[in-house]
Amino acid sequence: MIELASFYDNLHYEDGEKPAVKTMIKSPLAKEIRLLFRDGQVMHAHKAPHPIVVQVMEGAIDFGVEGERYVLKKGMMIVLDSNVPHDLIALEESMVRLSLNLQDQDSRVHQV
Repeated sequence: MIELASFYDNLHYEDGEKPAVKTMIKSPLAKEIRLLFRDGQVMHAHKAPHPIVVQVMEGAIDFGVEGERYVLKKGMMIVLDSNVPHDLIALEESMVRLSLNLQDQDSRVHQV
């Protein structure tokens, strides 16, 4: 089976408090999720039950983890172990790629 997806097609940013969340592709190992943030949108503190990788595809975010703040700009990524509290604040309009372990649920991301 072959799946194709582009993070840059069909961009739809939400106007509310939360970013737009879309599962782009699911493989036997992981789910790749696109988060589209307007400037100032927030994902409040939460934990993932499995390790995650967060990559900034466009824009910049303020990424909080365990009391530290990191400014992640286009092309930068961060890896977190499972159950590490973290939060995100968009410093400008931003596109973020979230890689989840297949055992994690993308519906959980929509609830944050």
